[in-house]
Amino acid sequence: MWAQLIFLCLSASVGFAAVGQCPSPKVQADFELEKLSGTWYLIEATASVDRVSRKCSTFIIEKKQGAKASMLHKYVSTVTDKWKSEYSDLTTPKKDEPAKLLVNPLKGTILARKWPLWVIDTDYDTHAILYACHKLVLAYTEEVFILSRTKTLDDKKMTTLYDILKKKNINQKNLVDVNQTGKECQE
Repeated sequence: MWAQLIFLCLSASVGFAAVGQCPSPKVQADFELEKLSGTWYLIEATASVDRVSRKCSTFIIEKKQGAKASMLHKYVSTVTDKWKSEYSDLTTPKKDEPAKLLVNPLKGTILARKWPLWVIDTDYDTHAILYACHKLVLAYTEEVFILSRTKTLDDKKMTTLYDILKKKNINQKNLVDVNQTGKECQE
């Protein structure tokens, strides 16, 4: 009973759960963490309770020494209508797989745990598709993030990004728009 309750809570907070092992989609070839530095706006992401409680999500990535970077996630809470932020370190655990990042949230934050974040595709200038899979006891949940250097992407570009997801067998049907254009998104 408790295992089922925990399973339901985790699936609601992270995304939709599936039974089995995490898939291993192909990641960006010749990925360079330094080129990912700068400001990114979350355009679409996998639906979850966590996602509904946030709008105006912005990620600021700053390259550090070696295979490390810092990531500041700023967003407006839909509960308080106030700006909030979360800080994490990004690392590349395996030198031969630089697009497979590991997110290490600032200690002391709620549910602070390391989690994988893979760069599926990016041109560094306009878009980035990121993927995360969280292993549960007998199941997993997947998250997809479509980011842009601007607050919107046109339909043609979005179609191209959906095609990339489809080609890599990544589910896109649970993606939801993230509000980036409302006046509350102006700092």
